[in-house]
Amino acid sequence: MLHKKTTLGFTTLACVSVLLAGCTSESNGPSIEGPDSTEKRTYSSPTEEQPPPTTTADACSISGDGLRQPVWTDSGDVNVNLSPVFAGHPDMDDVSYDDTRADSYDNYSEEFDPKRLIVVVLKQSNLPLKADDLTDFEFQPAEAEPRTKVCDDPLDTDVRYIGTRDAGDDESASIWEISSDEPFYDNSNLARVTLDVRQAHIEAWPDRYVKRQERVENDGPTEPRRSPAFDDLEFYYDNR
Repeated sequence: MLHKKTTLGFTTLACVSVLLAGCTSESNGPSIEGPDSTEKRTYSSPTEEQPPPTTTADACSISGDGLRQPVWTDSGDVNVNLSPVFAGHPDMDDVSYDDTRADSYDNYSEEFDPKRLIVVVLKQSNLPLKADDLTDFEFQPAEAEPRTKVCDDPLDTDVRYIGTRDAGDDESASIWEISSDEPFYDNSNLARVTLDVRQAHIEAWPDRYVKRQERVENDGPTEPRRSPAFDDLEFYYDNR
């Protein structure tokens, strides 16, 4: 009799211990009886936080595109264009291009001078721009990388005022030559340009072909055309 009481007491104590521990002594919950007894149980682990996307130290961007739309200055709206320059002194009437191909740097009959560009600022001619109205210019070769663009250091450049020509329709085109000891476009067609004209700060990714917008009206960007850009280059060759 004493032996049975002792066994009962031990069993009761074990049950109390199990209840205090969570009502079961099995690590994965109580055993399942019946048809579901062979069901597998899976436990999802906490989702790991993904690190924030990294940004390249040399990543660069722009706050606008002043080479495709009119820009306000303290002397009126202007259109700004950056154009490659053909090598030598070609007659622009003899320069041809392949109309069956998309605009590109190699779509012309003449080769370009890789170390020269021109900036053309078109505005109403009642107050033409002067040589010192272009107060800053910076050219950074760039490359496209996933989700960003990476800019190199700005090139060392020299800026020289060429002059202002009558562009017709009561407009004037002021032209500056930009030169560098290094090629502007070396391994990439991409570049970031920033410049200041009459207190207007302009940022853009310039197109690498000879075209420009013709108008300065602020009713939306105009389609770029070759003819006025060729006239700008003709003036540049005659006056540089």
